[in-house]
Amino acid sequence: MNYSSIKDFVNQALHNPCTTSSRVINGVIILLIILSIAVIPLHFLPGIEWANEPLLLFDKVVLTIFTTEYALRIWSAKKPIGYLTSWWGIIDLVAILPFYLSRFDLFAAPEVFLILRILRLLKLSRAYDMERLAISNCETSSHGEFRVIEGERIERVVQKHPLVLLSALIMPLIFSSAALCLIAFFEANMYAIGGALLFIFFAIIFFIKAWLDYNYDVVYITNKRIILQNRELFGAISNDVNYEAITNVVPNNTGILHWLFGYGNLNIETASSAGVLLFKDAPHPHEIVRHISSNRQKISQAKMRNPENSAPDNADDAAEN
Repeated sequence: MNYSSIKDFVNQALHNPCTTSSRVINGVIILLIILSIAVIPLHFLPGIEWANEPLLLFDKVVLTIFTTEYALRIWSAKKPIGYLTSWWGIIDLVAILPFYLSRFDLFAAPEVFLILRILRLLKLSRAYDMERLAISNCETSSHGEFRVIEGERIERVVQKHPLVLLSALIMPLIFSSAALCLIAFFEANMYAIGGALLFIFFAIIFFIKAWLDYNYDVVYITNKRIILQNRELFGAISNDVNYEAITNVVPNNTGILHWLFGYGNLNIETASSAGVLLFKDAPHPHEIVRHISSNRQKISQAKMRNPENSAPDNADDAAEN
């Protein structure tokens, strides 16, 4: 591999959320963020001075990883200045800068600024405008776990609302913090270690579940059909339905949180054996329904003009959101 191909690979891994390598890297980074936030109570609890050295070592390792990631993002970015001055680039810098400034005694307790890494969770949950990148990178013969048929174009990619990921990460954070506190207070006690391992196990399970739900529960809206993918801990479910088979699409954003943050469920009623297809916690469900309804209308009008075809040849005028 030459220099340009290596740089392109790093760019795809760090700046393109549609790739497998990017999802793995973002998952590892989020896990490190959760652990670095989980250790915050240990920095202030009395009577566990023996844990100061391990905590310092852990903070150095995490800081080194985050710094390396930040440097690689700058190096591999197509527009480094644009990344540095972007909101997300500033968040990456804020996550590491206080710990370097503390060496000059500008911050007496840099551990307090660990909480700022929560901003990185928000950044990674937005995944660098996943929808736009997914559309531009997936105009090929195959896409993920489904094959694009002739004349089909992906118009929109719908993930769950970022708030769903952030709220789902609360449980891994609680279990991780509880495990660390058990070890810190009871040191090498056998029962404490057993309890900590159990808490860590639950933290890992909740984390994997949250990450799969957010990254792999997706609705693809094309000019010919809708594809719903749902990934579980063990296995996946994929359903696709043509617009002709859809009888009704109902948005549901009832509830105070749904109304405040603009997300809700999509109920896609079909005349096929699939019955009602449900996608939970989609952002702006009413806009998505308008997009689907517009496509259904275009399909219906095209079929009336040309009964031999069930889909229009050109869907460039598909509803934009």
